[in-house]
Amino acid sequence: MKSFLITLAIALGAGLLFSLSGLFLPWLLGPMAAFLVLRQMTDMKFRWPKVFRTIGLLLLGIQIGAAFTQESVLLMGADLPYMFIMTIAVVAFSLLLGLLFQRMTRVTMSTALLGSMPGGLSQMVLISEDVKSANVTIVSVMQTFRILLIVFTVPLAAGFLSGRAPGEIEEASFQFSPYAFGIALVAGYVLYWIMKRISFPARELMAPVLVMAIVQTVTGSDLVDLPSLVIIIAQVLIGTHLGLSMEKLGDSLDSRIAGAVFLNTVLLIAFSAGLAYGLELLLPDYLFLDFFLSAAPGGMAEMTITALEAGADVPLVTSFHLFRLFFILLVAAPLVSYYVKKLDAKSGY
Repeated sequence: MKSFLITLAIALGAGLLFSLSGLFLPWLLGPMAAFLVLRQMTDMKFRWPKVFRTIGLLLLGIQIGAAFTQESVLLMGADLPYMFIMTIAVVAFSLLLGLLFQRMTRVTMSTALLGSMPGGLSQMVLISEDVKSANVTIVSVMQTFRILLIVFTVPLAAGFLSGRAPGEIEEASFQFSPYAFGIALVAGYVLYWIMKRISFPARELMAPVLVMAIVQTVTGSDLVDLPSLVIIIAQVLIGTHLGLSMEKLGDSLDSRIAGAVFLNTVLLIAFSAGLAYGLELLLPDYLFLDFFLSAAPGGMAEMTITALEAGADVPLVTSFHLFRLFFILLVAAPLVSYYVKKLDAKSGY
């Protein structure tokens, strides 16, 4: 209990300090930064139950799902070609950066490709464990360090971009339906159970998003109307978990690998900004911020929190990230895994 209370006090204190300083996403980045530094520089013991991460993702998923209306889902259908183009471009460029990383560090090709794939830490580490030539430690470090850089830099950059003012975001009158709410509860539990059985990533976030989007689109009813305090709570819960999940990077991160990961991440963010600029020219009804957060290779939770706070189009950003996640899990990751295993077979691993 003492370790938990210390952890909670640090998380709230860091969030409050960031908030008073006027920094963007203070309740997410504050706890994350505090625990990242403390984990690297001290041997303090912290306690943050895993259920808090689950609660944070569920709250965020509900808040995101509430943004999906019939109108927004219909508009998404017209954006599917752009989702496909952006996803292919980001994945292909990431793999090219993997080749660059391999030349810079001389790690194995499988390590470089799996470490560069923007599919998430847990998924890529699991795949690398099945590839004999892949260095699981380096893959984990590459993914962790890149996530760390992106989660800090992209929200801060978004804070300087122009989003929609509160008055520009249309807020329809809340129309609650107990019948639709009951359907969503049952469907959400079933979908979460299925995702858990197949070890689907980020199921705590994706199950409520998908169920609420489907039920609200079909019924035309609103399921929940959460206060803004919910986003602050979700930020603290998720930010603390992210900060505590960063092990001591110096133990497995030498200067050459750190420099290569930093360069690749900067190039990937710059490429995402270029894609966003091109799509803004093609679709002037949207903002550059909408497409920048949609293309950014950070996690869906972090980018959608940023979209909520920055005044971006939340359904658009969420749908782009959902599409990319499904594409990577179902198409890109299996193909890369098959390719590197073929390389292993030719190399005699």
